[in-house]
Amino acid sequence: MSDVMHRRTPALLLLAAGTLLAAGTFWLLEVTRRSVDDVPQQVARTEPDYYVENFRYVKVESQGKPEYVIEGKRMLHHPVDNSSTVELPLLYSYSPTRSPMTLRSETAKINSDQTEIHLHDKVHLERPQTSGEETLVMDSDYMLVLPDQDIVKTDHPVEMKLGRSTLNGTGMLADSSKQQVTLQSKVTATYIQPKNR
Repeated sequence: MSDVMHRRTPALLLLAAGTLLAAGTFWLLEVTRRSVDDVPQQVARTEPDYYVENFRYVKVESQGKPEYVIEGKRMLHHPVDNSSTVELPLLYSYSPTRSPMTLRSETAKINSDQTEIHLHDKVHLERPQTSGEETLVMDSDYMLVLPDQDIVKTDHPVEMKLGRSTLNGTGMLADSSKQQVTLQSKVTATYIQPKNR
């Protein structure tokens, strides 16, 4: 009997050592898990990380001429999506194919690569009178400016005035490169012949 116990002792010691090792490993993992749970998790920053007041931004084309200018009372940068919000934006848009346009609104949201400018609340577009063209004015509560494509559009109601004539409709696409403005639905018009004709 003692010989049998003598032969089993190494196996029992090995089993006991393995059990202690497994218990120690489990204890170490549990301590590590609890310490990780106690550390506050890093939360993605949702607040603006910087702002600029009374700013002026000029986008210059390859020939060195201004393509468009954005001014505003205050610009906030949002690190989550690298976008910007502008208070009281004023946008001057230039093109060799048309008269300069001015757009203003209460607020604007500019995407990360400045290819989309979303104008919100009391949006006002104006293209001044030039030779052969009457003054063009458009008002809406939302317009999307695509400066790289020279396009302004909206799916909201729009009032458009060309000289003394007025058009109202829902949805608008102004393609400056083609010199075209389209009202898309529910269009009504009041035409008054220009004074110089």
